[in-house]
Amino acid sequence: MITILVYSLKSALVLALLYLPYTLMLRQESFFKMNRATLLAILVLALALPFCDIPSLAIDEQPAVYEVHHRMMLMVQDANQATSESQVSGSFSWFVLIATIYIIGVAIVLGIRIWQLLRIRRQIRYGSLWNEKQGDATVYCHIDDVAPFSWMRSIVINEKDYQTDGCREILLHEKAHIFYCHSLDILLLTFVETLQWWNPLVYMLGSSLRDVHEYEADNHVLQQGISMNNYQALLVKKALANTSYAFANNFNHSLVKKRLYMMNHPKSNPWLRSKVLYILPMTLIVLTAFATPKLNEVVKTVVEEIKESVPENVTAETIEPTAGNMKPTTAKTGIPSPLHQDKPVAGDAVTDLPEADSCVNNVHLNEYQNLYQTPEFPGGMEALKAFVQQHVTQTLHEGTLAAGRQAYVQFRIKKDGTIDDIGLVSGDGEAYREAIKMVEQMPQWTPARKRNGEIADGYFVLAVNYSDE
Repeated sequence: MITILVYSLKSALVLALLYLPYTLMLRQESFFKMNRATLLAILVLALALPFCDIPSLAIDEQPAVYEVHHRMMLMVQDANQATSESQVSGSFSWFVLIATIYIIGVAIVLGIRIWQLLRIRRQIRYGSLWNEKQGDATVYCHIDDVAPFSWMRSIVINEKDYQTDGCREILLHEKAHIFYCHSLDILLLTFVETLQWWNPLVYMLGSSLRDVHEYEADNHVLQQGISMNNYQALLVKKALANTSYAFANNFNHSLVKKRLYMMNHPKSNPWLRSKVLYILPMTLIVLTAFATPKLNEVVKTVVEEIKESVPENVTAETIEPTAGNMKPTTAKTGIPSPLHQDKPVAGDAVTDLPEADSCVNNVHLNEYQNLYQTPEFPGGMEALKAFVQQHVTQTLHEGTLAAGRQAYVQFRIKKDGTIDDIGLVSGDGEAYREAIKMVEQMPQWTPARKRNGEIADGYFVLAVNYSDE
């Protein structure tokens, strides 16, 4: 839930940065097709850009930008940790409350939109006196005093309007909505409104998009040779009727005054189309803001040296454990030394686990801790200890040759949280075999992260003592 909430916030930021300049530079221009394309592009970018992370665009030389990204990653991490802890302990969490309210809001808005859509479909199909095919559209004539509207390839008009002199203008207007596929725009807008139901700007953008739809349809009617004066008089007359379909494209749109203004507005200078290019620098700014800051070359060099210093791991495919204590033979097999160099003792407690914050790639990196966030078992160290204890208790109950023995196992947590590269660091072969079974049954971990927020592979060393003490 936290991830969806963070995505919604990023999407709202993109929409704000791209839509506000539109209201200042393009909203009053008569480039109807271009304005419509611009608004649709804003909606698409608001959905897509939060997923983009282009490190080459990051401004890592700016300490302020670097610090903001670091704090954002810490906030997300704290939110996820608080959520996990509250789920385990049943305690209250503000993060969970906010995320729950957000999800409830999404569900309510989605339910309302589905209800509106079903209402339109019912209005189209039921209560009509007759219907006929006219080109790509189907006209449904109703006896009720329903305001003319269109949805997808259907046009609804009441019998009184169909028999008046303005019928041709009305049908041309609604057919324009169908020809330009305005209903598909409304569906895209509805999807964004559902994700950002709390954001007032998305409703302002929706109003702008519907206005452009009406401007475009009005312009289409006038291009068919209809008199502007007669058409404007028809608009004023029909504006007094009621409209009630938020999804549909209504002929008597509520903002008739703006439509009349745009009809009489002089054509904008074609050179003013260049103002739409504002989207390019604004998109670049957004991508820069979302890009993960890069580490400088010095830190990169240090990290590479650290990685090279980590010896290869022993896995089940490369080393077959044998009974008895197995001592590492680093020169021959590349088995890494255990995190704690003291020789394991059979009487050690099973929950005596290495501290995660001192282990990254099986190397002491205390001086480089600011570069990493180590992998974490779901629920933290306490949950990991409980998981291991449960495994040991069950294994001893079933009877095992590993009883009274101990093994230090190392495994890698990949970027997707799954586990591989399970290997023996030190200990008994039978205990190692049982520990492998346990590690393979573990749920997905929270992967490691570099200081810049980039997800990375991480290693963990786990001591497992098969003793009932």
